[in-house]
Amino acid sequence: MKSDYFLSKKTRILLGEEKFQSYQKGLVFPNLFTGILIICMTIVEKLEILQTSTFIALYIILAIIPIILLIANNKINTGRYWFWVNDFK
Repeated sequence: MKSDYFLSKKTRILLGEEKFQSYQKGLVFPNLFTGILIICMTIVEKLEILQTSTFIALYIILAIIPIILLIANNKINTGRYWFWVNDFK
């Protein structure tokens, strides 16, 4: 949609126009997954289905998935794992 409301101008400059749209598309699933994860885990917490240690372990394991997807999206579109590392490529 060519909107960079949540992304910095540095990101648009670094990626260029074509890669920027691909980068944005790659952000959709990890952010959607994170939102659904938070909603579902809030429901599980309110219903008190799981013990605390099981709940925390499950939350950490499921939270790793969108983090890995975000890192992979950065690597695919920028050639870097992190934006803030200037010399790493």
